[in-house]
Amino acid sequence: MKCKAKTNFARGGKIWHIAKREILDNLTRFRFALTLILVMVLMVMNGVIFVSSKYPRRIAQHSEDINAAIASMKERSQSLGELAVKGPGDLYKRPSPLAFIAMGEDTNLPKRVTGDGGSYNSWRTSNFHYSCSNNWSLEYPQDVFRKNDALPNFTELDWTFIIGLVMSFMAILFTYDGISGEREIGTLSLLMANSVSRATVLLGKFVGAFLTILLPLLLGILLNLMIVTASDLVSFDGSEWARMGITFVISAIYITIFLWLGLFISSQFSDSSSSLLVLLLIWVVSVVLIPNTMGVLASGFQQVPSRSEASRQKQAKLDEINHRYFEKDRRLFQFGSPTDNPPKLEALQVWADYLTERADVTSRFDDEHLDKQFVQVELTRQITRLSPAAIYKYALESLAGTGFARHKRFVQQARRYRQQFVDFIQSEDRGDNDSYHVYLVKEGLSQKPVPFNSIPKFSDKLSLGVTFKGAVLDMMLLASLALLLFMATSLAFMRSDVK
Repeated sequence: MKCKAKTNFARGGKIWHIAKREILDNLTRFRFALTLILVMVLMVMNGVIFVSSKYPRRIAQHSEDINAAIASMKERSQSLGELAVKGPGDLYKRPSPLAFIAMGEDTNLPKRVTGDGGSYNSWRTSNFHYSCSNNWSLEYPQDVFRKNDALPNFTELDWTFIIGLVMSFMAILFTYDGISGEREIGTLSLLMANSVSRATVLLGKFVGAFLTILLPLLLGILLNLMIVTASDLVSFDGSEWARMGITFVISAIYITIFLWLGLFISSQFSDSSSSLLVLLLIWVVSVVLIPNTMGVLASGFQQVPSRSEASRQKQAKLDEINHRYFEKDRRLFQFGSPTDNPPKLEALQVWADYLTERADVTSRFDDEHLDKQFVQVELTRQITRLSPAAIYKYALESLAGTGFARHKRFVQQARRYRQQFVDFIQSEDRGDNDSYHVYLVKEGLSQKPVPFNSIPKFSDKLSLGVTFKGAVLDMMLLASLALLLFMATSLAFMRSDVK
């Protein structure tokens, strides 16, 4: 046992000796200075832009929107029937304080879900008159016009750009000549002649390159966080600090992928220029072309009707309902108007049937159209995961609480709140003995005021558990890819000629 421990200690010493040589060599190279300057400048720009314009503007707008929504709900709470018909108002997505890590197309994705009643309609005959608004339903507005707001975009100046593109490129610059360069000048055979195993050489070179490139990244992140936390508008809780720590670990794993890729390709060539050329080609395809072109191509595999086409289909169904109730049998006019004093229960019930059917069609068509968009985006994300840069981006978006995954969770929360709000209205109405208890007709519900504090409020919250769960798949993919490249590099170097 002692002999084995001494052997392992000696091997560890040799690995560290080679690593130190690599570190000293890298520190004197232009590529290290270039990496340090680029990362520092980009991280400073990221922090300054975030705290000086993007985040303050979004926080101010969010606060203004929330105050307006609260005021609107207070006004509607003067009557339960009014609140039931007009709805809870708009539901807003809270801006993420970690958006500087991964913007995730949040500037293009809708910031709200609409929960308001529609325009007023009026029906008048010689002996009938009734006016009411279309009952509220969840609608999904598109704040910035794009065919599909959630489709991937890889051009924001955030950590996913700085690390995903810049640092991955620098990683191959640190390793493209790690083996081929020494083979080219003849020092590799000399090193192997000194009773040093190939595994020791490979691990020493990797550790040296990893520690060298990690230094600019760590300094850049620290400087970035100093700028962000210096702002009075930005404060992080324990969950957000934990998510940033996980983000750093994921970034380190992502960089190891390109370090092992560089060493793998370098071990297959006898001259460094050839290995650099091959690595550049692989980097352009995997980091630039696949994320930015495959996403567009993949969107064509899962066709989604346009908004105008979906709107036409919905309107056709609504027209069919109108024809059936108003023209075919004129059921809505048989029992008088809901505004009669007192109204007939049959009149309230038939109008409730009509309004409920319209509300169900509106919700179903709107939900289904958005769900089709979600399926399209999910397919696109699956295909673009052929790129490690895309996997890395999706993992960081999940942890930062931005992008498609966050928007989908926001919509799901809004749909759960929709049912919660309806349940509340019906529960409150059952407590009023003067009510007709006919849901969706204002006159059929309680007219009493509702205590504002008792109304359920929409809450858009993100926890460490939820964000981590969303990132687990991509984290496992990155770790698996890093392990696979490590094994491939080890096997390739073991079989390669050192001369």
